[in-house]
Amino acid sequence: MTLLEKRMLGLNRDLSAAFSKVLDDAKPKSVHRLRTTIRRIESLISYANPQISKKEERTLEKLTDLRKRAGKVRDLDVQTNLLLALGNGSTAKDRKTLANLMEKKRSEQVRRLESAIKKLHEAKFFGRLDRIAEQAGVPQHSKSRPLAPLEEAEAQLLEMANDFGSGQALGQAIKPSRLHDTRIDLKRIRYLAELAEESPEQKNFMRELKSTQDALGDWHDWQELTERAEKRFSDRASCALLREARTVLSARHSDAISSLNKLFSLMQPPAKKPPHSTQALRTAVRSA
Repeated sequence: MTLLEKRMLGLNRDLSAAFSKVLDDAKPKSVHRLRTTIRRIESLISYANPQISKKEERTLEKLTDLRKRAGKVRDLDVQTNLLLALGNGSTAKDRKTLANLMEKKRSEQVRRLESAIKKLHEAKFFGRLDRIAEQAGVPQHSKSRPLAPLEEAEAQLLEMANDFGSGQALGQAIKPSRLHDTRIDLKRIRYLAELAEESPEQKNFMRELKSTQDALGDWHDWQELTERAEKRFSDRASCALLREARTVLSARHSDAISSLNKLFSLMQPPAKKPPHSTQALRTAVRSA
């Protein structure tokens, strides 16, 4: 059994356990585990590129739909925690109003999530996932996997850095939609790197990715919370909650851009020193 097959089978078991946890009690931690387990499965399958049947393709599509539904619950959980971080006393009434609104929305999304899980929680679903695991474990030389997982992750990150301007510093004017897409791409690249054998290089690479991913995630969560507050309190231009949320959002946006610049700079090769003769010539010119 290959490493990829072992990991896929392990993720399938984790998914089954996550199903049970959410159905038992859809706590934030359980929903988050479900979502991240599905993302890891998607990342492994994308890398392994197994030969699968139409029914197995539909199984993966249902899995993606489930991940998105879990994401709606997860977003509400995160935004509720952020709302509590707004400590301005003048925002207390509005915070309670928004918190109650999100609690109702969460209950509705949890019911939909549980219903979707129950439809998938059957032997055929996991049987198909196990067959996909077998295909994912086919030796790499017979598949189009030009690079090992860590090398592939590094190559994808370098390509992303080049797409952003070949090492030029990112400005604050970058569109939110592109920043959001970058956050998703970095998450996918990190899960790809997880498929590699553990090594100091892998751990360092994942640590740098995680740091930037967290910064982008904080920005995105505050953006969604701010948009939710703007929708609820759009008729009040002087809403203290909105002012405070926008201030925090601006700071998180700056942090995200700074972290992304740092990550991309690490992907650029060090500048080559000019030949000694060239350095001497420059010194002579400056002295003249």
